[in-house]
Amino acid sequence: MDDLRHTARHLLQRNDLGLIDLWILYWNHGGRCHPFDFDAFIHEVLPVEWFDIGALQCAVQELALEAAA
Repeated sequence: MDDLRHTARHLLQRNDLGLIDLWILYWNHGGRCHPFDFDAFIHEVLPVEWFDIGALQCAVQELALEAAA
């Protein structure tokens, strides 16, 4: 599952966005973790089982669509 986290980090670097921007998208899609926990998850410190992958997947897809526009 680190592929989604890797994709998120890559999109953030490519779009010159902050992690908080991705966290806001994640939160808007129903994600419920604190920004500090989100940071730890994106950087592979927290395990996948702990996290709401669906909300992150929606946020990453939205960020990718914005990058393509």
